[in-house]
Amino acid sequence: MLSTFASVALFAFVIIFALIAVALLAAVAIALRKISDQVEKLTGMAEPAIAKASNTLDTVQRVTMTVGEKADAILTRSETMTDNVSDRVERTASVVQHAVTTPLVNLSSWIAGMSKGFSVYGGAVSGKQNGHVRSTDTSKE
Repeated sequence: MLSTFASVALFAFVIIFALIAVALLAAVAIALRKISDQVEKLTGMAEPAIAKASNTLDTVQRVTMTVGEKADAILTRSETMTDNVSDRVERTASVVQHAVTTPLVNLSSWIAGMSKGFSVYGGAVSGKQNGHVRSTDTSKE
């Protein structure tokens, strides 16, 4: 067995160790309590900012959806307008072709024919004055 002194020393060591362990546990509990209080304080400060950010994001999402819908509507209207303008340009070009270009071509052809006729007539008249009759036949006799 142990001597009395060894028993007292062992008992004192266990008591001191137990007191140190209890003190450490109390310190850990106090530290955890302070950390918990700080976390609650920070959470209280962060919640309004998070709520505000969430509301802002909701507003941005609604505005983005509205802008997207309006942009789609504008693009649809623009496409329809472009198609209408293209059709009108084609119809106008066709009308100009039939109303202006075709008569001008016909007039130009008529003027060319008249010019040729006058030139042939003028050549025939000048040939008679010189005593020559000009033959319009180009084949050799």
